[in-house]
Amino acid sequence: MRGQESRVQPGILSFRMDAVIAIGAVVGLVWGAVVLLRGGLLAGSLLVLLAGCCFGHPFFHLATPLVPLTADRLLLAVLVVQYAASRRLGLADPKPIRKADLVLLAFLATLAVSTFTHDWRADGSQPAARLVFFYLMPLAIYWVVRQAPLNRGGVLCAFGALAAFGVYLAFTAIAEAQGAWWAVYPKYVASPEHAEFLGRARGPLLNPTGGGILQGICLCATLMWWPRVNRTGKLVLVVLALVYCAGIYSTLTRCAWLGGVAGLGVLAGLSLPRRWSFTVLGGATLAGLLLVATQWENLLEFKRDVELDASATAESARLRPLLAAVAWRMFLDRPLVGCGFGQYMHRSVDHISDRSSDLPLEKARPFVQHNVVLSLLTETGLVGAGLFVVLLALWGGDAWRLWKNRQAPLWVRQQGLLFLAALAVWFPNAMFHDVNIVPMINMLFFFLAGMTQALVPRAALSAADDRAAQRSGRFVPASAGA
Repeated sequence: MRGQESRVQPGILSFRMDAVIAIGAVVGLVWGAVVLLRGGLLAGSLLVLLAGCCFGHPFFHLATPLVPLTADRLLLAVLVVQYAASRRLGLADPKPIRKADLVLLAFLATLAVSTFTHDWRADGSQPAARLVFFYLMPLAIYWVVRQAPLNRGGVLCAFGALAAFGVYLAFTAIAEAQGAWWAVYPKYVASPEHAEFLGRARGPLLNPTGGGILQGICLCATLMWWPRVNRTGKLVLVVLALVYCAGIYSTLTRCAWLGGVAGLGVLAGLSLPRRWSFTVLGGATLAGLLLVATQWENLLEFKRDVELDASATAESARLRPLLAAVAWRMFLDRPLVGCGFGQYMHRSVDHISDRSSDLPLEKARPFVQHNVVLSLLTETGLVGAGLFVVLLALWGGDAWRLWKNRQAPLWVRQQGLLFLAALAVWFPNAMFHDVNIVPMINMLFFFLAGMTQALVPRAALSAADDRAAQRSGRFVPASAGA
């Protein structure tokens, strides 16, 4: 009898677990529907973003004939339907097409043409999958957020949501580094089934670089609250910033450290009074130089992955020049249009096997390009890489003008500042990793770009209203609506 009970018990437990998961899924869908309907397009976009980060493919996926279905993909489909309905009912806020939008569409059209004029079915249709998941889905988020009706409350809620998400990421990273697996969720983060980068704080993206970027951007979003809180609130923000720094350090990824420092540097340099900004940035630069000078060997070589020793960390740094040499050879071979989007691993073999070079290029064989621009340059040539660089310049220029517009409300200007800080966080990581193929990084980046582009026309109207007020003799404070 006891033997029968022991045989039945696992089935009962499995049934109960399935029931709990089913109930949780229903509750999640209900609350997701409430957020989408009550919170509008901006809240729906945030929901897609957060679901993709925490409950993406490793957490749950359902096989279909076309692509695996995940929570964020289902929510994105609902968001697109919501956007279409909002446009139909006049609830959206359409903005005129700007130069950056045209460049973005030209860039994505170049990627699409490059994908489907080459072997897009290679490796189980990986080139086509990269196009859809890492570029077209972020485009959808960008467009929906860009056409969303943004106001002070919505933008501040976005800052708050990113701040709360970042705190979760930082605590998760610290728990990973300390081996406190009971505090790590989702549980697949601690699973040896996902062995790559195990030993570092990988976060729900299972990628320390991606986790570092997310934490760096969320740290900057958290500090957007600084001018709105009292002394106690500022003390809380300082404590949270220290928690963020510990989380970013726990990634044991040098470019993530640089990204966090760069983001804070942009915030300090642009928001502090000039006399303070020079002092703070000068002191930070001097401290950084002293750290590099005294700890260079330790920074170059230290143990971070469970399966790798400390020498592998130094080998990682020596790999970058080899990858750059391969990229340069591939660029010279097809400088204008490249070898085809998603074709790097197949097309780089001929150049890696070239014995005319004294460089040990064979070491680069198992690796993708570790630089965003070089990756695009090899696969899409000057056309694709050039459009991408122009796009970043246009987005950054609009964010700069948004922040420098003293007539716009503070919450509008801060969105420009946040995007500039996010660009600073992104840049060091992008120079040492192809972060365009890290899940959800482009989704977050395009989300912030969409918010920035949505507010540019409003800032222009604010400036026009201010000029009209000055002509009529009325005074309108620049800090209105902070």
